[in-house]
Amino acid sequence: MRVSVISILIIASILYAKQLEQLAYVSVFNDNEDIYLIYEDGTGIKQLTDNPANDWSPEWSPDGKKIVFISERDKNPEVYIMNADGTGLKNLSNSDGNDWDPRWTKNGKVVFLSDRNRYWELFIVEPDGSELKSLLSNWVPEEHMCWSPDGSKIAEESDATGNWEIYVGDSERKSMINITNHPADDYDPCWNRAGTKIAFVSDRDGDEEIFIIEPDGTGLKQVTHNHVDDHAPQWRPNPSK
Repeated sequence: MRVSVISILIIASILYAKQLEQLAYVSVFNDNEDIYLIYEDGTGIKQLTDNPANDWSPEWSPDGKKIVFISERDKNPEVYIMNADGTGLKNLSNSDGNDWDPRWTKNGKVVFLSDRNRYWELFIVEPDGSELKSLLSNWVPEEHMCWSPDGSKIAEESDATGNWEIYVGDSERKSMINITNHPADDYDPCWNRAGTKIAFVSDRDGDEEIFIIEPDGTGLKQVTHNHVDDHAPQWRPNPSK
């Protein structure tokens, strides 16, 4: 049985895509924020949300199969969940207050901040929306600080030099090194699952774009190339599943 050249090319492209890591990020078109997927080489862009309201702050589940995010489609910020392909959309927070900053726990639950009771509380909920309960009151998490998967290093943004730069150092922040060193603003760092790359946002191209860099400051690569703002990059934990 003969295998055509086209078939071979298709198989090769599929195998190549499986070797690439995938990120979720936010892109702004016509003043509207939506969530997209992209491979680390800048290919395979796919729009996951398409709504007149803003959708932002995507966070992957530990198994890489779901994404939580914030949406204003109910006229106020709410925590939503969807499958990695954009299907199965569900409102997890369901309140009249402001619900922010969704994160996943290691055992697959979702935590988020809410002021539904007139002060900030930390809530936790199952990914199906059940068992919603408050954990802590008057609590605000650290922002734009990201630990490596093994917990030994930390990446963070700082404007200590007069503009925002990405710094990497040990988990106790005793030795932080500037790895971006650019007059433009660099921020929103996020480690990949192997701890070998950091995605971040920079406006060095004239608007917000997604970049990738290695923890020692080498291997800088621009991932998105357009004339709108792209931000909030998040690596997919298990792109092969």
